[in-house]
Amino acid sequence: MKIKQIQITGIGGIDDLVLTFDEQMNIISGPNGIGKTTILESVAHAFSGLESNLLKRRVSSECGIVKALMDQGNGKFEEKTYQITEFSPRKTEHTGSNEKYPKFLISLKIARTFNYIALDAVSRDVDRDIYSTSSSNKHGVNLGEVKSWFVNRYLYSAHPGALSDARMHNFYQAKKFFSLLNSDFEFSRVDAGTNEIMVNTPAGEIYYEYLSSGFKSCLSILFGILKEIEFRFGEPGFKLDEFNGVILIDELELHLHPEWQAKISSILSQAFPSAQFITTTHSPHVIQSAMPNQVIALHYASGKLERKLLPANEYGYQGWTIEEVLTDVMGLGDTRTDVYQSAIQSFQQAIDKEDYEAGQLAFINLEKLLHPENNLRKLLSFQLGAIKG
Repeated sequence: MKIKQIQITGIGGIDDLVLTFDEQMNIISGPNGIGKTTILESVAHAFSGLESNLLKRRVSSECGIVKALMDQGNGKFEEKTYQITEFSPRKTEHTGSNEKYPKFLISLKIARTFNYIALDAVSRDVDRDIYSTSSSNKHGVNLGEVKSWFVNRYLYSAHPGALSDARMHNFYQAKKFFSLLNSDFEFSRVDAGTNEIMVNTPAGEIYYEYLSSGFKSCLSILFGILKEIEFRFGEPGFKLDEFNGVILIDELELHLHPEWQAKISSILSQAFPSAQFITTTHSPHVIQSAMPNQVIALHYASGKLERKLLPANEYGYQGWTIEEVLTDVMGLGDTRTDVYQSAIQSFQQAIDKEDYEAGQLAFINLEKLLHPENNLRKLLSFQLGAIKG
């Protein structure tokens, strides 16, 4: 169950927008306030039939409308339409329910880290009925359940027949999650006396709660998705690589170093190859590693919000510089600071007037601003030398 297309009219800051989604990875970018999170919530409401106050009609609209084209597989599609009439944050709205949709939508909000939790007892799996599933899609995956779920699988995996083939397969893959970002890290064991999850690192064995915030953010996504799949589909289980639903992730790059930002989308596709991801990002590193059909760059054209037309080629943006992604894809006007712009403008004015002394002062100031290896320094020096006489 995936989503092929969505039309959002008169909701939040969106007047009228039609988006067609890639069947595997979708990365939504655009300035703050342009409507990226509204798109995620509109998709979530289409699947879950939520009663919430997360979506509000546009202030200038009498009613907001969402039309979603749901891909049921095997060439079958179904259109889901709902309205948003409320504007007050005090009032909730129900967008209609369908019991076959909610379990195929998993939502991860921006809270994607975890603190130490003492696990005195290992609980059984949580029953995910239609109401608790819809609530999870509204508020985001409950990360507090991950530790107990993992320890449960570890303990029962030692007993033949205790776990179904699908759950044994999922646990085997889950142990590999610790190494996906960095092969120097790997799952070690679960301590029998304390139920603590231990991880081998270059510095030695540590509690998994002691991993960096970036590591924990990635694990929150990976384990959160897998845990939800197992809770929602019950016995005999659903293999993670066969899950063909939609996964929403707000601010995909959260807590991640640029090196890992460039890896995260491919890691997710590797872990859940049959799923459809719809994510938002402010990171040029995430976009740089994507293909053109996977990037949904939003911008305003003649006052209307629309998807930017991007060049398509075999390698996507893998040969583009960060500056080129920022300006041509993400719409950043200039990648230099105002301080630099003022300094280079002063230098160019001095050159135009052939004022060597003023140019020399501006050049000295620019030298302090430029990167030590920047080739622009040599070009500016040539320009200055040309007016010295």
